[in-house]
Amino acid sequence: MRERLIGIALGALATGALVPATTHAQTKAVPPPDRSLDIYAEPGRLVDIGGGRHLNLRCSGSGTPTVLLDGGQGTTSMSWRKVQPLLAATHRVCSYDRAGLGFSDAGPMPRTAQAEADDLHALVRAAKLDTPVILVGHSLASYIARLYAGTHPADVAALVLVDPVSETLAQDAPAFAELEATMSAQNSDYGRKCGEAARKGDLAKATPAEQACVPPAFPGLSQRLSDSIRQRYRSATYWETSLSERDADAANIVAVKAAAPLDPRLPLVVLAADGTNDWVPAEQAELRKAGDAGYAAGRERIARQSARGSVVAVAHSSHDIPEAQPAAVVQAVAAVAAQIEAAKPAPAK
Repeated sequence: MRERLIGIALGALATGALVPATTHAQTKAVPPPDRSLDIYAEPGRLVDIGGGRHLNLRCSGSGTPTVLLDGGQGTTSMSWRKVQPLLAATHRVCSYDRAGLGFSDAGPMPRTAQAEADDLHALVRAAKLDTPVILVGHSLASYIARLYAGTHPADVAALVLVDPVSETLAQDAPAFAELEATMSAQNSDYGRKCGEAARKGDLAKATPAEQACVPPAFPGLSQRLSDSIRQRYRSATYWETSLSERDADAANIVAVKAAAPLDPRLPLVVLAADGTNDWVPAEQAELRKAGDAGYAAGRERIARQSARGSVVAVAHSSHDIPEAQPAAVVQAVAAVAAQIEAAKPAPAK
């Protein structure tokens, strides 16, 4: 998968990357805590989806259509903390924690995109969300969103895919895809070690494993929220789930290629960051260039699945658009919402 991180910090909550912290040193002044984020220290609404499992759902705002947000690999609803308040000014908007993440109960393994799409359908039904929704999927969740829209087209009014993964990267940029596979394997190895340490109880006390696997601090967050997040990193369920999501990439590619096609009339915006592959070292500039071209080809291919699809470039952004450029997501939602409104039949005279 494409989620990358240089070290565990607040950004890890958004990208979900499985990499060790590089330093505990603080080089900048610590900002005061943002108390408005303390809502993420506890569950929103725990929705019973059947089978003895509950998923954590957070809804706010009013207005139609409802917007449903799904984050990248290993992330929680907190990855939308900048986007959701903006959307809530005009829409009912909901984000959620996938099974085994945040405050949601664990789900059956493996955590493939199809398993997540099935859970999402159960959540929409159990929570009685108004459908059709505008479904927004970031990174890995772009697979989930596309599978959901293909399987349950009546539930989806429009799609916004935020820097989506590309199931054709191995064909479009084989050398770059191999580099990604190498990076993913390294992250998976790290995740397995942290998961094993969690199962042994080594993350619940001061050990070298705890120092490597559990973030030391979250500047700008309250102690209460920081403690809540750190507790999740101590959980074997978190590591097992995040690792399973990462290792499901091959199965996800097969599923998406075999999936039912999208409705060709579906409003669809694909957001493309200009810094998607900024994790690639400068000395591998040509390889990064090939990767950028491969992802561009994949995004165009996804957008062409709908006659109303488009690719929108997002400047000055990393792969983590919801964190770096939240307004771009809001603008994309507004664009598809306008298309939905324009397609409504004129009222009878």
